[in-house]
Amino acid sequence: MSPARKDDAPPRPRSAASWLYDDLLAWLCPGGLLLTALVLRHPGGLHALREQAPELVLPTWLAGAYVLGLALSPLGRLVYTFAQAVVWPRLRRAWTPALEFLGERLRRDEGLQLPPAATMTASQFHDADRRLREYLEAVAPESRAALDRMKVLCSLSCNAAAACFVFVLIDALSGGVADWSGARVAIACGAIGLALVAAVYRERRRQRTQLSVWRRVQIERGEDAAAAPPAP
Repeated sequence: MSPARKDDAPPRPRSAASWLYDDLLAWLCPGGLLLTALVLRHPGGLHALREQAPELVLPTWLAGAYVLGLALSPLGRLVYTFAQAVVWPRLRRAWTPALEFLGERLRRDEGLQLPPAATMTASQFHDADRRLREYLEAVAPESRAALDRMKVLCSLSCNAAAACFVFVLIDALSGGVADWSGARVAIACGAIGLALVAAVYRERRRQRTQLSVWRRVQIERGEDAAAAPPAP
């Protein structure tokens, strides 16, 4: 009997520290970025808190950053939709074999018909991408950690871009437009542009990672089928 491969070992459940780390990345960091920028722009609230209860400054910052990070999620989803719409057409050819495989499975198992990759819209690809990820998590549980981490990093980038938008909007609504100079406008546009580029880059990396996992699964399943003894 051949020794069991390392990949055959059952995947270990994710620890509480891992979930906490993901929350810190996806929610606390963008929320902290927005809260810190708002405090620097409007420091009156921070000065009052320091005078009244200085021991509550750090807990208040952590709680506020986490709440703001969660509140940024809907806008972050819009940024993610934009990033996916930018990346998907440029990786359409690379996705074609995986989508053909997924379409065959859906047609056989659920009676669903996927449109061809050449005519698939970004919203249709979003659903297909989710279904392929669910398939990979089921047949290759050891890849779940990598897929989850790429998803978290993508959420971090999208929520950070959303934080830049929200800061500019809040500053404009609070009357800060009168203080805007050409340099401040250029910095704000540069920060938003850089955040959007980062979101697109992270989404491209996430899609390429998912495609790499799918190719590896196909190779392993092909090797297992070739090594199986012929039926009597």
